[in-house]
Amino acid sequence: MGLGEIILLFCGGLMAGIINVIVGGAGFMTFPLLMAAGMTEIEANASNFVAVLPANLVGTYLYRQELKSVQKHLGLRLVMAATGGLIGSLILTLTGQASFQTAVPWLLLFATTSFALGPRVKAKIETYPHFERSQWAWLQLTLEFCVYIYSGYFGLGMGIILFAIYGIFSQMTLHQGNAVRNITTSLSSLVAIAIFIHSGLIRWVPSLIMMAGAVAGGFIAVRIAKRLPAAWVRLAILIWASGLTGLAFYRYF
Repeated sequence: MGLGEIILLFCGGLMAGIINVIVGGAGFMTFPLLMAAGMTEIEANASNFVAVLPANLVGTYLYRQELKSVQKHLGLRLVMAATGGLIGSLILTLTGQASFQTAVPWLLLFATTSFALGPRVKAKIETYPHFERSQWAWLQLTLEFCVYIYSGYFGLGMGIILFAIYGIFSQMTLHQGNAVRNITTSLSSLVAIAIFIHSGLIRWVPSLIMMAGAVAGGFIAVRIAKRLPAAWVRLAILIWASGLTGLAFYRYF
């Protein structure tokens, strides 16, 4: 691995750490960079879990105060996150590279579309006079469990999809949603990483270089996470994700 690749991976991790703490979606940056370092799609996906894990852990710490205000269903969410991460990662290791490569464009499309349409769907639902969120808690938790399974398989865009679900079915603020997202993502990722280690899918040197950048980025974000307008970050991620999705379809179809 050359110096240029090392700098690219570290800087990519740095930006990912900042983005992940603020609004999520860091995987849209780290996944293609890991592939650029010479990994296969399935190796880049597994290694990406390691690379961005510290950003999720830092985010959990940053939003620990907000987490106190969203204790309802938190224990159940943690169980679902661990179980979903286990199921998804086992599916990935059992189905292998060919199936994953075929699925990548559609997974990216799903993540990007969810991120783009979440606020609009929320606004539309809130116009219904008899919509009562508490009556749909079972559907929200079911959808979240599906996301946790997805996160163990792919991971990329998990936080984006969760934000869309929170926006539709709950009244959590952005920072409360970040608190729940970070702690559940951390747990789901730890379970998936254990499975990927056992399967030998993780490329450790590139992952750890990017992880170092993500740790630095997470601490930089401490100063800006609650000040930078989330709408700006959302727009930037949406543009990047759309381009990455288009590139994936061009490459694999």
